[in-house]
Amino acid sequence: MNLMCSKYTVQKLHETKEDNFIQSCTYYVCIFIICVLLFIIVLPYIHEPNIKIISVGDENIHMQEAELSKVISCYYNTPSEEADHQLLPDGINPLLCTHINVAFAKIINKQIYLTDFQIKTINEVLQLKKTNSKLKVLVSVGGSGNNDGFSDMVVNHAARKTFIRSVKYLLRNHSLDGIDLDWEFPAVHLQEAEQGKRERQHFSQLLREIRMEFIRERRNYLLTVALAAQQIIVDVSYDIDQINMYVDFANVMTYDFHYYTKFTPFTGLNSPLFARNSEHLYLATLNVNYTVQMFLTKGLNESKIVIGIPSYGHSFTLVNKDNAGIGSPALGYGNVGSIGFVNYPDICCFIKNNSDVIIVEEKNTKVPYLHKGTEWISYETPESVATKAEYIRQLKLRGAMIYSLNADDYRGRCGESLYNATNFPLVSSIKNILDT
Repeated sequence: MNLMCSKYTVQKLHETKEDNFIQSCTYYVCIFIICVLLFIIVLPYIHEPNIKIISVGDENIHMQEAELSKVISCYYNTPSEEADHQLLPDGINPLLCTHINVAFAKIINKQIYLTDFQIKTINEVLQLKKTNSKLKVLVSVGGSGNNDGFSDMVVNHAARKTFIRSVKYLLRNHSLDGIDLDWEFPAVHLQEAEQGKRERQHFSQLLREIRMEFIRERRNYLLTVALAAQQIIVDVSYDIDQINMYVDFANVMTYDFHYYTKFTPFTGLNSPLFARNSEHLYLATLNVNYTVQMFLTKGLNESKIVIGIPSYGHSFTLVNKDNAGIGSPALGYGNVGSIGFVNYPDICCFIKNNSDVIIVEEKNTKVPYLHKGTEWISYETPESVATKAEYIRQLKLRGAMIYSLNADDYRGRCGESLYNATNFPLVSSIKNILDT
């Protein structure tokens, strides 16, 4: 009996080992088959340049990996058909900028809209690539006072899909490198309305859907955005984590911190790098450095931050010519420029034609201002923009954005032979620092 039990036990053990062996083989065969299938699925992406996979929830999203080279993103406003003495595409130095944003397209009926003359201008800008093959040309949508179409376009998935379809058509048919969204600003104008409360979310959804569509079509199109600099707008308008995830870089509009309005009837600096020692509370936030630190604290990666540098100034008319400091009472816009905006060559001419102009180099803010009589102007110089470029380099930010090429001295009227270039002295100064 014991012998029979022993034989039975040995037989069962033998059968159990065989079963375990078969199960182990089956397991490893299944693992092998799964690995082969995964390899076949992933293989198309192995040789795809500049692509990385990041995990978002339960999804795998392919995003174009940002190059680490510095960005010099230049806005170019399309000229009007009638006016003379404008910057035309063939007058742009193709070697100054890494990116040119042709501005501005509108949104009409939930689709991107450009006039025939704007399309002609875009095609002429694209000709600059014959001289600089690395130049990227984008179309910028929106801009100040040109944002009526955004709210209706982002309101639901179907409307956003219509817009994205029109974007793809434009980029594909005109061999453009990408799109820049300059919505000023999501959720601000309709903040109290129910629609406005969801615009921030809808803007984030738009960014994601554009990126996903680019990925789906295996296109390396660029997606950039223009962001507000003031924290009171940033807190309302943007999901920083979504911007980090979906855009190639963000052009931060670190200018227009001070300009004349009936609500702010006093002089101020257009784009101070730092706060003045006498500025506190809200006024101490209106400068480039505060904006950069704010975005970094909110989690925006330094490789996404492109700092805006204006090539124009702001003019004011003083109440009292003997009270001409920063924060002095102003009656309105200055006589130089148009509605307070002054192009750099016009500032040069004002200085040249008036021998008694007082120029003040503000030590704290690193930007100058000038005044003569009741005329007061905040502006930039090749030296002040070089200081900003050095700040960008030291903080290892992505680069500089210039608004705009049109307002720089593209004809050499200032007579500055800077870095072997008499034209575009401000952009040349920025490039010289960021290229080193």
